[in-house]
Amino acid sequence: MQAGEAYKILGLKPSASPQEIRRAYRGLVKKYHPDKNNSAGAHEKFLAIQTAYELLLNGSSETPDATKVWQNENQRAAQDAQQKAAYEQYRQHARQKFAQRKAAEEAYKTAYLQDLKSSWKGRWHQFAAVLGLCLFIVVWLDYFLPEKQREIYPTRFGSKTYQSVEGHAVQLFFSTDQRHYWVADYFSQQLSKSVRIRAIETPWLRQVKSIEFQEKHWIRRTPVHFTFYWAQIWVSLLFLLPWISWRFASADIIFVAGSYFSRFLAGPFMIYFLLTETRWLHFLSFGIL
Repeated sequence: MQAGEAYKILGLKPSASPQEIRRAYRGLVKKYHPDKNNSAGAHEKFLAIQTAYELLLNGSSETPDATKVWQNENQRAAQDAQQKAAYEQYRQHARQKFAQRKAAEEAYKTAYLQDLKSSWKGRWHQFAAVLGLCLFIVVWLDYFLPEKQREIYPTRFGSKTYQSVEGHAVQLFFSTDQRHYWVADYFSQQLSKSVRIRAIETPWLRQVKSIEFQEKHWIRRTPVHFTFYWAQIWVSLLFLLPWISWRFASADIIFVAGSYFSRFLAGPFMIYFLLTETRWLHFLSFGIL
């Protein structure tokens, strides 16, 4: 048998690599093996395939003995079956390990979420959610309700001027009610002309919106900067986020993030908000006290 004929029997080009020769040989051997193919000419085709394979890889052109070829192929088939069985066993073991690891992860996740919901962490998150929802409603009601005026008396007025947003100049103003205000565009030199000073407040939480200075028959109202009132939108959203994460968060990662946000940021911020300027008293008394 010539090399060209051997390539033709294996269905390959003369430039085929040894890997391609082995691949073609294995495919044809399985197809024409006497144990699997009882058609006429299968035996001769099987021997020709074996001869072509030996010629191309080992340089031998002798026709191999059929019995020996079958024995070799049976041994090779048995080895392939053993390797396949070992591989399937490995895959089965890998699947079991993966399933066990996933089950352990799910159990840990379930226990962790249960701890976040039922322990003191969950109670603190729920408290922050309820308090935040109440504050959100109160802050926006306070924003739209009619404002109140309260007369205040200065104790001192800062002499330094600072730059605020939109080019406004602000100075610090202290009153007798233990509060201080960053008053815009009204300076300490003008304070002696004022015969009456009023704080314009929201009715419930008594957040100061502006200061009204009366100089004889002339009244000037100037805004107060650096207050929670002027950060109304962002403060109210911060109040609402714990309730959203508790009520609507279905994804685990969102609930966990919401729990940490509520316990370590939103909750302490709400307490700070209520404790400053006795807002807790105004909050509980509906602005009466």
